[in-house]
Amino acid sequence: MKRSFDGGPGDPSRRRLAALIDEMMARGRPVRVVQKRAFWHQRAAAGVLWALTLGGQRTYLTHYVTTLGHTIYVPDDFERWHPDHAWQVLRHELVHVAQFERLGWLGMALIYGLLPLPAGLAWGRARLEWEAYRETLRAVAESEGLAAARAPALHAQIRSRFTGPDYGWMWPFPRAVQRWIDETLAEIEAERGAPAARSR
Repeated sequence: MKRSFDGGPGDPSRRRLAALIDEMMARGRPVRVVQKRAFWHQRAAAGVLWALTLGGQRTYLTHYVTTLGHTIYVPDDFERWHPDHAWQVLRHELVHVAQFERLGWLGMALIYGLLPLPAGLAWGRARLEWEAYRETLRAVAESEGLAAARAPALHAQIRSRFTGPDYGWMWPFPRAVQRWIDETLAEIEAERGAPAARSR
């Protein structure tokens, strides 16, 4: 979740973010981070999503990060995000980069956008997004600790992404989504040797 940041350029959070961006640019096929609003197709997508969700998705350009191939499109204020949050989001988006590499553009378009339905029961989109949200939970645990990954507010935000209009009501089953969260947290806790704590 977005929050303010008062640290300077030497802050560990900022150094970690810079290191990740450097690693992304040093890849054999670099991963670019660009401002979403600068691209006509992203402005057009914002209008299409607003119409398809009956106005439910109104913040595509200002709040959401989108990955297409090896380009990550970010809101105008991305550089002002807390570096922990920016790092967590880029970790999430790099999962989508890997999905494009694995499935190709056609595969991503079919699975993410159409199968079995484009909205309501979009199982393909839900599973691809869940793969990325698993990484979000891991990134939060690594950068802020297990307590932050267990936070009910974070879980509510993730559930809303699956069950609300932001992603076209892709999997409108909050209990199922919470079960996925709990299972991922149990894996993270087991890896760290921490006592399990189920979220409510």
